[in-house]
Amino acid sequence: MTEAQLRELLRVAVEAALAAAGVIRHYFGSARLGLVQKEDGSPVTLADKEAEAMIRERLLAAPGSTLDILGEEEGLSGSGTRHRWTVDPIDGTRAFVRGIPLFGSMIALEDTVEGRAILGVIHLPILDVTLAGARGIGTTRNGEPVQLPESVALEDTIIAVGDVAQFTAAGREEDFRRLTARHGYVRGYTDCFGHSLVIGGQVGAMIDPALNPWDIRPTEALIEAAGGRAVLVRSNVPGKIDALFGNRGLVAALDRELSYSTR
Repeated sequence: MTEAQLRELLRVAVEAALAAAGVIRHYFGSARLGLVQKEDGSPVTLADKEAEAMIRERLLAAPGSTLDILGEEEGLSGSGTRHRWTVDPIDGTRAFVRGIPLFGSMIALEDTVEGRAILGVIHLPILDVTLAGARGIGTTRNGEPVQLPESVALEDTIIAVGDVAQFTAAGREEDFRRLTARHGYVRGYTDCFGHSLVIGGQVGAMIDPALNPWDIRPTEALIEAAGGRAVLVRSNVPGKIDALFGNRGLVAALDRELSYSTR
């Protein structure tokens, strides 16, 4: 895929995320969310469904777009293309339904042959933050370039973690204990809000186990385009991914200390 093609697809993905933001803001704080529990116990609302439908519509309407789409709410559609979109319309639905503004939409373009993301977008509609980037192009935050430093000292940074329930599900409780015993500034900045802080450099690294592809592929593309590193390994939870990502030097140190990628 050429750089020109990537730039065009990145533009389309950003516009799709911004279009869905209108739907999401309409429902945020509403008493009529249509909240139900999915089979896996996670919550879903009318906003999730309508936002994904909006994103799919925009992605499919792009000139010459025939790419597959894998979405959290509607599953996989398409004919088996090498490159496919992944869509999480509201990453952080638990926060969304409680009126906590730390959630967002995540869109990625995944190369299924290489098994990695090449383009990513995270939009936080209430905070009005947009991260967009692609391989060979770089990452921006609200239009400003983001470049992570090569290394940062552990004692000088914050480490973010996903929910404790995710560590338990993935059998990584010991990782959580070792991390908190070693470092005094471990904070639970979860979901794509936490990811956005790492990509923007406000947080040094994050450990986030038991993720679906649509939860991590945008971050993978964004962090690597910003000069960082993502270590993704198969989770003990079937079909899911355990992720360690952030500043390159810090990720390498945490990977060694926790044996994260070799367990």
